[in-house]
Amino acid sequence: MAAPEKISVYSLNDLKNTSDDAIPAYLNSLKFKQSHTLSDVRLALGYSAFLICAACFYWDYKFGFESTKIYTAIAVALYAILNSALTLWIWGVEKGIVYVGTTPNGEKIEITTSVKKHVPVYNIVVKTTSKSGKTKEIKIKREFRKWFDAKGNMVVQPFQQLWASNVECIGMVDQKNIVRTKEEGKKTVEVAGKDASMDEKWASLLAESQPGVTGVETESGTASKRGKGKK
Repeated sequence: MAAPEKISVYSLNDLKNTSDDAIPAYLNSLKFKQSHTLSDVRLALGYSAFLICAACFYWDYKFGFESTKIYTAIAVALYAILNSALTLWIWGVEKGIVYVGTTPNGEKIEITTSVKKHVPVYNIVVKTTSKSGKTKEIKIKREFRKWFDAKGNMVVQPFQQLWASNVECIGMVDQKNIVRTKEEGKKTVEVAGKDASMDEKWASLLAESQPGVTGVETESGTASKRGKGKK
């Protein structure tokens, strides 16, 4: 999955849209099968309205308004109906859905995202339906700064870790990006998946074996930081 281009970190729309666009690219790379039904219906309604406008222009240009005004009136009515249907489809059916598909093991998955005004937090709702029809819903909230740096570059690994660590059907096929949190007393250690790098494994081992060590996130994975203890 290639990293998107740099964006403005002060634009919530850019942050959300870039994150939304990265979801299909990531899941499809894991052999998920995306359903394009929602977007196909939206495109069909939009293009139909455009064709009506084009036809009206052609009639008026070719035959004049007087001889085509009845057809133009019908076309305007059809355009209004199609445009209303498109609006209802976007706000009533899609409702912020950015991904619909099927996992490699046959589960259905639906992902909806949203943001609140002036709040740089990515709100995610994931609905999964098993082959037997059992539905499960997961809600996730994360700040965009977790996978966007100060210059507006998207850092792909923490974005993928977000999905693999919180959504079971994704983690099953992308175990290398699972980050597990292990609590030991007042100590919290983040341990990467079984395919973690040797540096990450050493950092986790060091955190577990020495008191006053807390796991911290870095761009390359999990590192360890010695806390302030008694001498």
